[in-house]
Amino acid sequence: MTINDIQLSEWHLIRHAPVQNARKGIYSNADDEAQLPDQDIIRDQASRLPDNALWFVSPLLRTKQTADALRNEMKLPGDIFYLDELKEQNFGDWQGLSFEDIWQKIKNLPAHNWSLLTADNAPPNGESFLDVQSRVSDFIEQNIKVNIDRPRIMVTHAGVIRSFIGLTLELDSNKALSLEVSPFSLSQLTHQTGEGKGGQWQLNALNRTCESNQHER
Repeated sequence: MTINDIQLSEWHLIRHAPVQNARKGIYSNADDEAQLPDQDIIRDQASRLPDNALWFVSPLLRTKQTADALRNEMKLPGDIFYLDELKEQNFGDWQGLSFEDIWQKIKNLPAHNWSLLTADNAPPNGESFLDVQSRVSDFIEQNIKVNIDRPRIMVTHAGVIRSFIGLTLELDSNKALSLEVSPFSLSQLTHQTGEGKGGQWQLNALNRTCESNQHER
């Protein structure tokens, strides 16, 4: 393979806008509605997204609303697909619990400095972070070689974005859980087909919020 044979593709990962009436804990409803930011903030984030992209969106309401708001600011957004692989982590019996309630359930489990649970632990009747990574890995495998000439945009959830970045950069799963992914933030990666050292993925931006966008101006 020569340098002229190498193909590049851009990946843009967006976490959904904040959830309406969110409290300190796990969302009371797994499919809660988004609280979209002001239009100028939406416009600013949309301006960083490429035209004619392939959009991969979690089918939950808050991600659909976020994707629609961004696409409405673009002249030629591209095709959109809703995929269950990109859903939020299933918190099972913990859905709707406060952090105080959850603490009583996890205080005797192995601790993680940045997450409620270590990567291999799951809430009762829910998913672990490793489970999320498994379905995100399937998504990457299915889509990495399709229409490689078109950029990709994902609108999804924090755990899915941590999974994606962790997998592509070959991070330890518990290290991936330490990545900060704020609501309505943008992270960007580039994939290439080259076979040299350094891996096929480059992280170009992490957790870019509209506040950080303002600092760049």
